[in-house]
Amino acid sequence: MYLVLIAALIAGFYVGWNIGSNDAANAMGVPVGGRIISYRRAVTIMILFVILGAVLEGWKVMETVGQGIVVSPEVGNPLVEMPEIAVIALFSAGIWVSAATFLKLPVSTSQAIVGSIIGSGVLLSFLNPVSAPSTSVEFGVLSEIGLAWVLTPVAAAVFAYVIYHAVGPLLRRIGSVTTLNRILGILVISAGAFAAYSLGANNVGAATALVSVVVESGSAEIFWTPKMIGLFGGIALSVGVVTYSRGVMKTIGSGITNLGPTTAFAAQFAAAITVWVFTQIGAPVSTSQAIVGGVAGVGLVKGTATISKGRLGKIGLAWVLTPSVSAVLTFIFGWMIIGG
Repeated sequence: MYLVLIAALIAGFYVGWNIGSNDAANAMGVPVGGRIISYRRAVTIMILFVILGAVLEGWKVMETVGQGIVVSPEVGNPLVEMPEIAVIALFSAGIWVSAATFLKLPVSTSQAIVGSIIGSGVLLSFLNPVSAPSTSVEFGVLSEIGLAWVLTPVAAAVFAYVIYHAVGPLLRRIGSVTTLNRILGILVISAGAFAAYSLGANNVGAATALVSVVVESGSAEIFWTPKMIGLFGGIALSVGVVTYSRGVMKTIGSGITNLGPTTAFAAQFAAAITVWVFTQIGAPVSTSQAIVGGVAGVGLVKGTATISKGRLGKIGLAWVLTPSVSAVLTFIFGWMIIGG
């Protein structure tokens, strides 16, 4: 059992690294792309607030993802009985997100994890009933998560549009350019910090949910509490930020639309508040969808011609592929390793 726990921690660290290298760009990509803050300073702020969000609120999404998607009438959570499948699901999600990161596609680790859990549920239903408990996928929970995914970019776009029109006139009343730039800098950095906090609370919670399942299956709950698991995920994310986040950050910040300081703030704050709201109901959502929705919302202020539709289409394709590919990889790897 301890070998399975070690494998889960390795897989969880791998997924956390993926969040840092890919999804963390959603927290500071816009201000970096808008030349509001340096990459190095953005990384420092990102690490601090992601860990804070993961420790304080990561458990909310952790419960939904780890306990609510795949169930069994016999044992409650079948992944607790077969934790090795949870490890396979973690690695499968990480492999796909790594591939997307290599291609500089800002995909969602939350969606990859949900897809992997669906794949694990299908795998359990195909396994020999003597060796695996009867399992079903909770389509009611999945439909709620799917609705949250659909609403995320729409809500972020609406929030960004409203925020821009509310804040813009106020900022234009400031006569001093120096004062204006100082206020804009504070606003954008604060929005980025809030986005990092929301990322930690939502995405790190989703990514470490399967680690919590493996912990529950053994006898390590005394040390590996939800907050400790969140801290572990936040540290893993920090490593990803430092080692491999620059490319995706440039894609998010400047590859979608040309951002000014006010639009950068509106997009960033809209994405942050959208992800945070969904965190409160335990819904794992895509920070990628939120930030792209926010950028699209402020892009509408300038006119849709300023939005790179080819780039948005490429990102949209990655969103569709992410849960599907993760589910298929989990099923294939699980079948190869565990067998029928």
